[in-house]
Amino acid sequence: MEELNKEEQIKGLMLLVFDKAKRKSKKNRAYGLSKFLEPIVNIDQRTLTRYYNGYILNREKDRREPYNYNLDSLSIYMGFNDFVAYCSNSENLKGKIILIEKNNELEKKLDKIKKVASLSCLILLIVAVLFILKYYKKNCMIWVDNHYEKIRCSGLDNEKKLDEAVLKGFIKIEVCKDSIFFIGDEPIIHYTRHNNKIDFFTDAGEHPIYEGIYTNPITRTIINSRVKSCDSLLSD
Repeated sequence: MEELNKEEQIKGLMLLVFDKAKRKSKKNRAYGLSKFLEPIVNIDQRTLTRYYNGYILNREKDRREPYNYNLDSLSIYMGFNDFVAYCSNSENLKGKIILIEKNNELEKKLDKIKKVASLSCLILLIVAVLFILKYYKKNCMIWVDNHYEKIRCSGLDNEKKLDEAVLKGFIKIEVCKDSIFFIGDEPIIHYTRHNNKIDFFTDAGEHPIYEGIYTNPITRTIINSRVKSCDSLLSD
């Protein structure tokens, strides 16, 4: 049987140490395992995390040969007198080490699958939210009695694209001779004429029912000729 070199012996020791810590602490990540081991092996958490990243996650940039003191401490944790004693028994532990390594690789694959699944779920959630925002948000408005109301766009007759200014400011009103039509010389009432019928509104714009019919600013001629007296409205 081919003798293990020092690099392989160190990697095997790391696999054994972190596997034992995982079973004892019920932790699964580098930080949690390192914090658990720190007071036991008297090696600081950052160094242990680097060992985990270098030897368990196979990150070359973090893989540096540990000091002899640290190797002895980790070997003692595994029940040996020192690192030399561990190396003397490393061949007997080879099967266990291979099994741990295979389990670690399987866990990595499962973690990757979970991450992909989580990302897929997140993407589906985003798509669902965008769909809801696009198709269920009230992005249209429709005329109801004397004003516009927000609705979900659905292709109804007289449905218009939502315009917040029109929604709030365009209202059909009743007027009489005593109504206020101007502020200074500026008209504040607008009207439309269609089929010999006149309607009055609080703002300029297209008639909410008749397509292509737009309001005009009120004039004194219209007031004198088409606006009723207030008494006649009361009698109606």
